[in-house]
Amino acid sequence: MKSRRISKEKDTDMSDYNLEALLRDGTGKGPNRRARAGGRLPAILYGHGIEKPINISVDPKETTKALKTAKGLNAVLQLTVEGKTYSVMSREVQRNVLTRAVIHVDFVSPNPTREVLANVPLSITGRSVGVAAGGKLRTPYREVRIKARPSDIPAVINVDITNLDRNQTIMASGLDLPSGVTVVFERDFIIAKIFENKGEKADEKA
Repeated sequence: MKSRRISKEKDTDMSDYNLEALLRDGTGKGPNRRARAGGRLPAILYGHGIEKPINISVDPKETTKALKTAKGLNAVLQLTVEGKTYSVMSREVQRNVLTRAVIHVDFVSPNPTREVLANVPLSITGRSVGVAAGGKLRTPYREVRIKARPSDIPAVINVDITNLDRNQTIMASGLDLPSGVTVVFERDFIIAKIFENKGEKADEKA
């Protein structure tokens, strides 16, 4: 079984999304409901350089937009609280089980010099020569877990299968990642593989 290296384009949209937050009193269901009744989204801020968690509220529409940017939960956002701006990531997002609307967000301020773990989606591109020759493509995973500094996390990993022939495989260890980004796994695993068409093989023998 052969393994091929593939290329990956680093996300070019590096612009930060800015959010304005207000301080709020109390935690729990009561204060959270009051915040929502006032048209705000309850949230909490903690992490690097923050002594204790800060209870805040943010604009729900702007926050939803921020969560829909190219990097999603991996995006580094600029969150301003009382005139001070923090670089944050969305650690946990709670949604209404029926409407899927965001109802609470945990913002974490990561250490910019330390690596964090993140799940990054895979994007399969190109038409494989193996598929063109009658093979079948298998892609078991939609995303991979990576380790990188927050600013180095890509929005997507493009997997070009154009030159992948039958009985050839792209492994996780073969991904061509930018400097500072590592795929995390205990055992190497298949990203893409072209299988021979069994029916075609039987016809050849006949």
